Formats: sequence, structure tokens, C-alpha cells
Amino acid sequence: MALRKPNVDHPGQDTALSILPLGKDEALTSRVRRYANGFVYVTQPRNGIGTGSIFVDRDLLEVSWQSDDGLRSVPTEIAGITSDGLWKLRIAGPASRVQRRESVRAPIGLRISVSWDATTLVGSTVDLSEGGLLAVFRPNGDLGLHVPYPSKTTPLELTLDLYSDELVTDVLLVRRRRRSDSLHEWSLRFVALPPGSADLIRSHVFTALRNARARGLAAIY
Repeated sequence: MALRKPNVDHPGQDTALSILPLGKDEALTSRVRRYANGFVYVTQPRNGIGTGSIFVDRDLLEVSWQSDDGLRSVPTEIAGITSDGLWKLRIAGPASRVQRRESVRAPIGLRISVSWDATTLVGSTVDLSEGGLLAVFRPNGDLGLHVPYPSKTTPLELTLDLYSDELVTDVLLVRRRRRSDSLHEWSLRFVALPPGSADLIRSHVFTALRNARARGLAAIY
């Protein structure tokens, strides 16, 4: 049997995944810890609010990931669970490319904070893409009065909660949107997102798009 190529025939180590159980409408997110002898060992898949999925032996899962030539997918079967809680997935067929439109923005709510100087805002994303995000932050009575708003060139440190991972990176303010309440709605763009982080974001975005498509809210093919 021909050797399987990492990131082509199966996802490579530390790759972020979108996982869809056969017959289910809700896709999950996970990450590869290792690959050996036709088996992929992944972290416990989690849903859109971070709850771990229930292990069901021999369940069929469609596993998707971002490779160098685009999005790829491979069928797998749950074959066991390790002593350290990793799911053991058997590769059950050939991998193939998934046709996807270029736009990768998706509605998704994740905990987030941005900091600059001595100020920190805490809130949630409204949508997320590989290029940036829209977020709503909790009220801050000093902002705009005793604390000036950041300019479009002010470096902001963003912390994004991705359930099993935490992304800390720099962003810049694109625009602020006026609201009738005291919340702050900002569009932010990533400055220099590391390749590994981009892969992780793509996984969460693709999972959110899959779930939106299942609910009839978006089309990704």
C-alpha cells in the first residue's frame, strides 16, 4: 500500500480540523496530535460553544482541514480513545479536495479581548474571517472621555478564545460603528497572522459555515 502523504492524504500533526459526524447537521472542531499507521489521533471534538462531543465507538466522521492546495476532506471511523483522552480515528477512504468559495467570513461568537496602553475591552466576536473580525465589547465608561479611542494605526493586542486554543496576536482598528446602547462595535483586521493561527481560524470559520449551511443560513459550495 502506498504511503499516505501528510496534509494531502491525511491531516498533519497540530492541524486544526472541522469534523462532521455522519448524519449530523452540526460540525465540530478539533486538532491533530499525531498520526501513525493509518490512524489520526485528535483532541476531543467540540461544538460551537466549546462543549466536548460524546465518544461513540465506530461512528463515521468526515474530517476536513486546510492544506497547501486548499481545503481537503477524508472519511474516518472512530476506533478508540487513548489513556490521555485523544480520539483514535481510522482513515476509512481516500482524501479529496473540497470546493469552497473564496469568502471565508462566518457568523461565530467567541470570547475576545483587545488591549492597548492600560485599557482592555472584553466582548465577543460577531463574525470571523482569515482577514479579521467584527466584535462587540462591553461598556467602558472611560472610553471616549478620559481614555481616547485608538487610532487606525494604534497596535492592539487581541486575545481570542478558540476553546482548546488561545490566539494572541496584533490587530488594527478598521472602523467603529455607532450603536444606540453603550456597547462598542468594532471591525478589526489581523496585522501579521502566523500560518498556524490562520489554519486554526480557517477550521473554526469552515465549521461555522457548515453549521450555517445546515440551518439554511449560508451556502459554502
